[in-house]
Amino acid sequence: MIRLFVSDLDNTLFNDEKTVNPEDKEALMALVDAGVQVCLASGRMDKELVSVMNELQGEFHRISQNGAFIYDTNNQRLYSAHFDGDTARELFQIAEPYQLVGFISQEDGMFVPRKSELVQQIETQMRMPIEERADVLDCLGTSIFASKLCYIGDMDEIKKLEATVKEHFADRVDSFISDRHCIDFMPPGVSKGVGLKRLIDHLGMKEEEVACIGDSYNDISMLRLTKHSFAMAVADAAVKQEATHTVASVAEAARWVLAYNSQISAK
Repeated sequence: MIRLFVSDLDNTLFNDEKTVNPEDKEALMALVDAGVQVCLASGRMDKELVSVMNELQGEFHRISQNGAFIYDTNNQRLYSAHFDGDTARELFQIAEPYQLVGFISQEDGMFVPRKSELVQQIETQMRMPIEERADVLDCLGTSIFASKLCYIGDMDEIKKLEATVKEHFADRVDSFISDRHCIDFMPPGVSKGVGLKRLIDHLGMKEEEVACIGDSYNDISMLRLTKHSFAMAVADAAVKQEATHTVASVAEAARWVLAYNSQISAK
């Protein structure tokens, strides 16, 4: 029996307008009505997941910033992680020569040293609140605790930066392609898969009692965790091959889960 359904947001539960289609909302509520718990798992900040949860009028578990923060339906924080100030500062400085736009995230905020016109465009497009802080680098490790550094731009530049970071930081930084033209740098050992494993252990569930859906490379770790995994049809082939099923929508995956549980119950 599947007891937990986990959904990514961008390009999965979110449509191009960064909202949830009515069909997907209805399908998630059908899961809840059938006794299946729901978890939102995203690279976005926790307060953005809370906003989605409130829009859907449900009580969901939350895995935010690729597993850096985990909350259960009682709003109990199960886990948190962040870089030490020196590592975050050094990472940001190493990335500066690349033709990319960089953001520094902590649990409740996303910061840039200067809010350029391009940053404002990204903020509007992604519907992510971004704060200008000229002193952000000086504040790392004291009043700002970076849980993620995110870079957006040309994929060739992203790959060059990723190679440099892997060479320079070795096992001190993990990286994930989290969206089209976007890479996230995370504290070591932080991923959606590890975060999901922490959540299901807390809930006393087994991996085979979980279903999950996503579209990007930062979803692979959770897709590998359970045999009930779904990749979106828009995902790259490398992501699809990590999932058991390919579907066009969250609603399609949710309907599969309901049908599967009905078959199990009938036996």
